[in-house]
This record gives sequence, structure tokens and C-alpha cells, in this order.
Amino acid sequence: MCIIFSSQLPSNGLVIIAREQSEGQGRGTNQWTSPLGCALFTICFDVHLSSLLGQRLSLLQLLASVAVLQAIERTPEYKALNVRIKWPNDIFIGNDFTKLGGILATSSICGNFASINLGIGVNVSNTQPSTCINDSIDQQKPTLNLPHFTTEEFIGRTVGYLQEWVSQLSQSNIRQAAIAIHNFYQFYESHWMHQNQEVFVDKWQEKVTIIGIDEYGFLRVRKSSNGETLTLHTDVHSFDVRQNIIREKAI
Repeated sequence: MCIIFSSQLPSNGLVIIAREQSEGQGRGTNQWTSPLGCALFTICFDVHLSSLLGQRLSLLQLLASVAVLQAIERTPEYKALNVRIKWPNDIFIGNDFTKLGGILATSSICGNFASINLGIGVNVSNTQPSTCINDSIDQQKPTLNLPHFTTEEFIGRTVGYLQEWVSQLSQSNIRQAAIAIHNFYQFYESHWMHQNQEVFVDKWQEKVTIIGIDEYGFLRVRKSSNGETLTLHTDVHSFDVRQNIIREKAI
């Protein structure tokens, strides 16, 4: 089943929605379990390479993460669910930080455009295998009586917010696009798990302090040994939050 993703981009986008998946894919060789009740959809669209977003395609996973957070926080009361972003592309929920979902972005270049596929999987109403948004809502009762999400509503809200970000960062007005990307950075870093977190980097065999993301969405860290500030790229590093280690992926 698919629906049209109407946008202000050069070509209309497409949203492909699955009720279940038999071979859900994550980063690298990771698998994603995809039962009924999980929002499973891929958003396909084009971005002009001359645009601000077209020059920062590595931001796409981060943009989708922000859209997911905005979709869940439909009113201020939903902030009690404590939904957070794990750099670069995972969504966690609750005080024990259980994984709720993830995003996988792929792109190809054709002429002056990048063709983007953003795959998103988020647990909405499936209690197993880990947790879901609606279970977390129930845990807030009777303090808060928040309505459940339907999968359809969640997907619609996420696509809508993502469309707004992509449109703003793809516009020809550079000043307005720069304001939009500033707002994006603020939202992203205010909802992630890592600000000033101390973490061990395997390839350096030392601890660093996370200080933010750069203009391309890469992780900025400061070495404990000498205070040097360095950048870790999304395509060659993975972040194990349980072990509190950043590892270099095998190429």
C-alpha cells in the first residue's frame, strides 16, 4: 500500500507503507523485527544538490529523527514519555531508554538531484518484542490520561513534519534555510541522549566528551587527554549506548 507525499520539491515524493516486514533492515547487518502494530514506511523524494540540504545529505537521518519526536510530542503532556534521540538514527523511550525505533537513509545521485529513500520503523502499538509508544502512554496513568496513537496517525504526523523540514532546507532563500537549519540543530540537541556525555572511543582507546553535532550532523567530541576537538562520521562509527562505547565499523 502506498500514498503520495505531496511536497514543494522538484518531484513528488512517495510513501510506501507496510503492515509487517519479513526482512527489516537496520544499519550494517542489523535486523529490525517488524510485527503488526509497528509503523513501517519508506519516504522517497528528490533533493536538488545546490540546496542547503542537498549539500548536507548526511543530515537526512537526523531530520527524520526530529520528525518522529515531533510526531510523538503532539501536546506538551507527551514530553512525560521521555522520548530521546540516539545519534545518529535511533529513537529511545522511557527512563530506562528502551529502543523504540530507527531510521535508515540511502541516496543516489542523478544529474543535479539526489534521490532519497528514508526507511522508518517505530513501535506504535506492538507490545513485543521490546516496548511501544502506547505502552509508555499507559505507564503514565493515572497521572496523565493521554490518548493512544494509531499507526496511521503517527505516520501521517511524521511525514508532515519531515515534509516541512525538507521544504525549508531545500528552498532557494539561503537566509531562511539557514534559520531553519539553526532551529533544527536546537531541537535535535535538546532531545538527544548525549550532551556532555563521557564515552569511550574504541579506536583511540580513550574517553571523550560529546559536545554536539557539526553542520553535517557528524558527532563532535573533545578528547580527555589533550582537549582536542574531533569529528566522528556516521558512516564509519556505531554508538553502543549500553556499553557506552563508540566503535569503528569494519569496512
